[in-house]
Amino acid sequence: MIKDVEELIKESEKVLPSEDLLIEAVRDIMKEEIKEYIREKMKKNPEIKDEIRKAMLLYIGAKVKEIEAATLMSKALGELGIISLPPEIKKEFISNMYKMFQKEIDEMLEKTL
Repeated sequence: MIKDVEELIKESEKVLPSEDLLIEAVRDIMKEEIKEYIREKMKKNPEIKDEIRKAMLLYIGAKVKEIEAATLMSKALGELGIISLPPEIKKEFISNMYKMFQKEIDEMLEKTL
């Protein structure tokens, strides 16, 4: 009898959702309720909707500029690293880089010529 109960408990744990899953489901439901509440308030006040849209566009633009700046900084630091190498290591490094990206470089050259 005890083995049957133990088996039943083990099987029910497999079938029933875990506590984490239930908490996540409740959070998702709450998020949807909050979204719906915000949407209703925005429908009643179009000015706020426009302000939020403008703010979001500014925010996204700022994030793009941040990524652009980080990319430029990485490029500059990479160039600094390369010009700082001793000549023999620099030559080997550039050769290895070309080998790594040879296919992409060749494709770009073919497109431009």
